[in-house]
Amino acid sequence: MPSVSIALATHNGEQHLAAQLESLSRQTTLPSELVVTDDASVDRTRDIVGEFAVTALFPVRLHQNETRLGYRANFMRAVALCGSDLIAFCDQDDVWDPEKISVMKEPFRDPDVLLAYHNATVMDKDGRPLGHFYQDRSGVERFAPLAPNPWRLVPGLTQVFRRTLTKCSFLHSASIDPYSPAERLAHDQWYLFLASVFGCTVHVSRPLVRYRQHGANAFGWNNESRLVPEPGYVLRNEGFIAAARNRSELLRRLQDRSTPEEQSRARAAIAYYDALHERLTGRRSVYDSPSLAARARAVHALLKQGAYRSGRGATGYGWRGLLLDVCAGVPLGARSKRLFS
Repeated sequence: MPSVSIALATHNGEQHLAAQLESLSRQTTLPSELVVTDDASVDRTRDIVGEFAVTALFPVRLHQNETRLGYRANFMRAVALCGSDLIAFCDQDDVWDPEKISVMKEPFRDPDVLLAYHNATVMDKDGRPLGHFYQDRSGVERFAPLAPNPWRLVPGLTQVFRRTLTKCSFLHSASIDPYSPAERLAHDQWYLFLASVFGCTVHVSRPLVRYRQHGANAFGWNNESRLVPEPGYVLRNEGFIAAARNRSELLRRLQDRSTPEEQSRARAAIAYYDALHERLTGRRSVYDSPSLAARARAVHALLKQGAYRSGRGATGYGWRGLLLDVCAGVPLGARSKRLFS
């Protein structure tokens, strides 16, 4: 079975860090190493890690950033310092189930699986459960390349992925976050994107982390819709248009560094994102074209492309998207953005 590195990014995490580290020490299958990149903390975070390293049953390597990098770059640095076959992201304020590593290693018996993620229990700052990330899902789901919604959000704290994906890291700085186009992709979005192109991804329904909601999280939670967004129904889609083109461009730059099988999957993904870019641009025309006739033609073109077939997010607008476009986009044009955005 493959070895596992834990990539833990910290910043002023003294309040909950000890509980997280204790949960790592209680893993039934221990990691091969814990790599901690501290982002210029000014509290006792580094001391807590150092004290833990004295008694830990696995190597603990602490790296300090002299200046603040932010969570995206800090996690990417942690990944770059990991040396095991698999890498598991770790937040500083959660608590791992003792069997997380042993359960999450199992999907990687399949060599085509590049990334796996699991469910999580949401708890308040005092540890009281509030709910789960994913509702009404059971068992283990396996997704073929390009099968899931390309804009799905899968929190890094639930992810484990193959280190082979890090060979693409040199392109990360050129990526675009569709939700914040001025930013590069977050660490978890980046590796999910790569894994979904070059191999299969797996969802394990078992909650294996208790995610602490305490008011100072980088991102919050309230229900499943925050984790599985449907940007195809959102009229403010400029970020997704830019991201679709960006992903095609990134994959073209990767082709010279890929195996023949990876090149084949990259070509399929380039065609996929090129078509997605065309579809998103076409939908923008439904709302931005100056004339009623042009907006109607845009809907007709989307119908011919099959854009309103069943599907989630930007990959398929479904009947709700068709209803919105016909009843709002065509008659109202840009005015509908002010009404519905």
